[in-house]
Amino acid sequence: MLKIAELFCGAGGFAEGARKAGFKHVWGVDNHEDSCKSFKNNQNCEAYFEDIKNFAKEDNLKKIKKEHGNINGLLFGFPCNDFSLVGKNKKMKGEYGGLYKYACNVLDFFQPEYFVAENVTALGKKLKFNSSKKEKVDEIFDKEQLQNDNYKNFKKIMGDLAKCSKHGYTIYADNYKFEEYGIPQTRHRIILVGFRNNFFTENNISFKRPEKSNNELRTCKDALENPPIPEWAQHQELTKHDERVIRRLKKTQEGKNVWDLGDDKDGLPGVKKARMSHIYKRLDSSKPAYTVTGSGGGGTHVYHYKEHRALTNRERARLQTFPDKYNFKGGKESVRRQIGMAVPVDGAKIIMREVKKALNKKNKPIPYHHDWMIKANTKELYFTGKEKTSD
Repeated sequence: MLKIAELFCGAGGFAEGARKAGFKHVWGVDNHEDSCKSFKNNQNCEAYFEDIKNFAKEDNLKKIKKEHGNINGLLFGFPCNDFSLVGKNKKMKGEYGGLYKYACNVLDFFQPEYFVAENVTALGKKLKFNSSKKEKVDEIFDKEQLQNDNYKNFKKIMGDLAKCSKHGYTIYADNYKFEEYGIPQTRHRIILVGFRNNFFTENNISFKRPEKSNNELRTCKDALENPPIPEWAQHQELTKHDERVIRRLKKTQEGKNVWDLGDDKDGLPGVKKARMSHIYKRLDSSKPAYTVTGSGGGGTHVYHYKEHRALTNRERARLQTFPDKYNFKGGKESVRRQIGMAVPVDGAKIIMREVKKALNKKNKPIPYHHDWMIKANTKELYFTGKEKTSD
C-alpha cells in the first residue's frame, strides 16, 4: 500500500518526507533536468526528465506501467506560478494553470488508492479587506477579482479531481502554515488528500489532519546553528556581493529590509513601486525564516540575521529541512531553484504519516474537521457550509 509515484517531483522534498514516513517511490517526473538528477540520486528510483504533456499520454503511461507496475499512491505539487499572489496571476490561462489536468490523466490511468497534492494558499483564499483602510477603488477591484478567480479555479480543480478514475475520489483539503508544525520557515500551502471512492468506502477510511506542534515556533537561528552545518556538507558556496550590497546589509537590522533604510544612498531611494517586503531582508534570529523562494534577482536570496551576506544553498536547504547529506545536482542557481521549489521535508513527513495511518482498515469511519471536503463524483464542496464547484 506504500508504493507511490510523483508528478512535478522537483528535487525530492515531498519524496524525502514520504520516504521518512515509510513510503517507497517507484518513479518521478519533472521538466527540469537537474531536479530529475537530484531526485534519482537521492530517492534511488527512476526520474523521467520530460514535459508533463508528453509524459501523461496514454501510450507513454502504458510503457511506464509495464516497466514499473502499478502504484498505490500518486503525489503531485502542480506548479503554482500562475496562482501565486506574488506571480503574474494568469490563473488557468497561464502556462502552468491547467497542468493539474495532466494529473487527472495519470489518476484515470493508474487509478491509485490515494493521492496527495500541493499548491499555494492563494488558490483557495478569500481575501478580507479593511474598509477603513484607504485604497484606490481600482486596486481593491483588482485584488477582489484575483481572489474570486483563484477561488473559482480552486473549486473547479477540486471538482475535476473528485471525478478522476471510474470510481472518483473523496478529497480533503487544508491550509497549512508549516511554521505551526515545527518547520523553521513561514511557508503556507494547501494540501489535498484524496482517496479512491471504492477503497474509501470498503475500508472506512478516516483521514485526520496532523496535529500542530505544541512547542514554540522553531527559529531560523536554531535551524542553522543547532547543530552547526558540518564542513563536509555540500552546497556551501558564498554569494559574491558588491560593496554597496554589503554596506546596505550592514545598515539593515534583523527582520528589516531595504525599505527601512529610507532615503539612505545605500538603500533603494529611487524605487517607489513594487516594494516587495522581502527585498534585501535580514532574517530575524528569534523567528522562523520568511519563505525561501527558488527564483528572483538581487535582494531575493534570503539574508543572514548576523553576517552581511545571503544564505548559502545548504543553509536554505536547512530551512527546508533537507538532511545535510541530501545533495543536489547542477550549478549554484539551479540548486537554489530546486531547494526553493520544494515542499519542506519534515512537513511532508508529518502529512504522509497521517496518510499512512488512514490506509488502515477501520470498523467505522471517524469524522474529522477539514477546511474543505468534496465527496467523490459530486459538485458540492463542503467547508462550514457547502457550495457548488461549478454552475
